[in-house]
Amino acid sequence: MFAGAAEQSEFIASRFDPLGESYLADPYPSMAEARAAAPVFYSERIDHWVVTRYHDIRSVFLNPSLFSAVNANSPLRPPCPAAAKALEDGQFATVRTLANADPPAHTRVRRIVNAAFTPKRVAEMEPFIRETVKRFLKERFRNGRADFVRDLAWELPVLVLFRILGVADTEIGRVKKGSWNRILFIYGHPDNEADQVGAAHGLAEFWRYAQSLVDDRQREQRDDFTSALVHAKDEHGEGLTSQQSATVVLNLLFAGHETTTAILGNSLRRLLGDRQVWNDIVQDASLIPNAVEEVLRLDSSVIAWRRRATEATQLAGVSLPKDANLLLLLGSGNRDPAVFANPDRLDIRRSNAKDHLAFGYGVHLCVGRPLARLQARVVLEELSSVIPSLRLVPDVRYEFPPNVSFRGPLSLPVEWDA
Repeated sequence: MFAGAAEQSEFIASRFDPLGESYLADPYPSMAEARAAAPVFYSERIDHWVVTRYHDIRSVFLNPSLFSAVNANSPLRPPCPAAAKALEDGQFATVRTLANADPPAHTRVRRIVNAAFTPKRVAEMEPFIRETVKRFLKERFRNGRADFVRDLAWELPVLVLFRILGVADTEIGRVKKGSWNRILFIYGHPDNEADQVGAAHGLAEFWRYAQSLVDDRQREQRDDFTSALVHAKDEHGEGLTSQQSATVVLNLLFAGHETTTAILGNSLRRLLGDRQVWNDIVQDASLIPNAVEEVLRLDSSVIAWRRRATEATQLAGVSLPKDANLLLLLGSGNRDPAVFANPDRLDIRRSNAKDHLAFGYGVHLCVGRPLARLQARVVLEELSSVIPSLRLVPDVRYEFPPNVSFRGPLSLPVEWDA
């Protein structure tokens, strides 16, 4: 037994390793241990104050003046000098626009970007999504075995995003590679200097590609969101700068598909992991929308996000210094028993499943969430209808991206009665 809260917090902090092998494989036992013992604690390993409980996380999101988003897209830990130089030499020059901007600057850009994800524009994507899923199932799901991530979830969301942004399908490899480098460099921390430098070079190349798309639309306007973004004006008749437009495009080229790939992988893995649940949605497709929300709660594609204290303050009775970096464990908040009964249980009929924090909360609520939900619903409708006998290949060791924020299986082998 520990003498008090301070000792418990220190013990939890000493064990907390969000880049460790066991945490990456399954972070939820560690989150549960931390949540029960220490609502907020300091992790020297990553130099962040870790926030574990639902209501504390939500209160941080709801107070952007006290908890700024400026560090949301900053490297988790300072890069080595060679990696920093690689970014500089590669002309990496993003600016604060959405995820890492605070109101009112965030509000102005968000208003322009919202035009890409209006309910009408999202609804118009459903026929393309459904046709693409059907095509993938016909062409790639044969002979009773497939890899759901490799054969469907890896590619579908990026094709949907390309249709919105006006990017050629031939760019899939480039964008996926750039996204992987961003995950490693910003949200992970390769221990090997050569890996850091390689990821930095890749991220800089990804930035230059986003800038080239903006430059192209400045020269020649097309019927796509990238053109609309570049030429949009706010209520004062002012548009975004080239840097701002390129930063928005870069962020969409990353978050607009990477998180949805993870949502799809997490959803199928969890639903197939409970045969009765899968049979239920096979029999009644109306259960699918809430099943998606429940998986978002139980196994979020974004399990942690970051904020920075703008002044010395307190959170859950813990004193935080000015400029303290916060790691908000969304995956922990989503399993907080104070909000969700039997939180570790998959319950696709859970009445408050939609109260999860998987898309954030407050002014920074994920702009692409309607499109992600639509893709998850359509994929599950098609799979449960076309391949009702679908099941997980047994005894598979799943691997996940080595970072603190984004989580979804890199591979998901499935089989069925051919």
